Amino acid sequence: MKQGKISDYVNPVPIKITDDKAIFKVEKLTPTPYIERVLPLEYAPLYEQLAELDTAIPKIVCLEKSDRLTVVEEYIASPRLDQYLETHKLTSDQIHDLICQLLDVLAVLHQQTPPIIHRDIKPENIFYDGKKLILADFDIARNMQEDADRDTRILGSLGYAAPEQFGFSQSGPASDFYAVGVLMNVLYTGCLPSVRLYKGPEREIIEKATHINSQKRYQSAKEFKDAITGLGRPSWRLPGFRSHQPARMLTAACGYLLMLFSSFNMEAKSDSAADRFLLRLSFFMVLFLIVLFACNYRNIKSMCLFHSSKSKFTRACGIIISYLLVATVLTTALAALSVAISSFSR
Repeated sequence: MKQGKISDYVNPVPIKITDDKAIFKVEKLTPTPYIERVLPLEYAPLYEQLAELDTAIPKIVCLEKSDRLTVVEEYIASPRLDQYLETHKLTSDQIHDLICQLLDVLAVLHQQTPPIIHRDIKPENIFYDGKKLILADFDIARNMQEDADRDTRILGSLGYAAPEQFGFSQSGPASDFYAVGVLMNVLYTGCLPSVRLYKGPEREIIEKATHINSQKRYQSAKEFKDAITGLGRPSWRLPGFRSHQPARMLTAACGYLLMLFSSFNMEAKSDSAADRFLLRLSFFMVLFLIVLFACNYRNIKSMCLFHSSKSKFTRACGIIISYLLVATVLTTALAALSVAISSFSR
């Protein structure tokens, strides 16, 4: 429990005094810092909305309108995310939690009437203490207008701002999700997606969030969050079909058909039709296993030999050895089945 000093509190005003106790109203000697913003009056409707919200944003203390809008808001003592990252390396679980907290804030903002679009999500505008996130700086935020075809002002941080923020169309919830996708990539790699795209299981999420076409991005914070939380539940969908992207799914289907065609049209020297079938099936399964291991199907690499080694070379050797073991067991089983069928047929 945090301890203070009695001397920190001054100007006692009696509230109730009896023979055995006394209650006073006191004031804290140390002043509390606040942030004051002086903005054009056009920001008034937006900040009036923000003042009513109960989510992880700086709390609005007061608003005053004259010829300008004066906003006094809570001062956040936590470090900015960019500052926090200078001395801390986030784990994958921490990144997931941070992004999900951010999406929870955006869900509240986007559900307002009219929706509030932040338009400037980046590490410098996020406060983070290792556990709790607060989204700040709404100086270029705007209300989404149903009848507008583009933003009235071209604003946003280069690298994080979605293409539509540069005059192509009106920014909306998907514009904020674009910035969240960029942020997610930065947290993993330290680079923008255009410089280096993360290669882990979150890659597909980042690619969808940062798609140049806003209609092909996530359309709600819930959809985006579900994609992240779903990473902990391995999909049974075959590699190539997990992205739900038509081009990739078509390519994967063609690849699987080509493997089948090549396997079942190979020459198999045997008098028995069953032997020929099992030999071709064995060849197909060996090829199919390569795809499963290469694409880390259902996190198969985590079950390989030496998967916990810190050496990439050792882990790679473990994957190759594990593949050869599985392929050997599979082909041996099919060979045994072939022998059993031949014996039964006699």
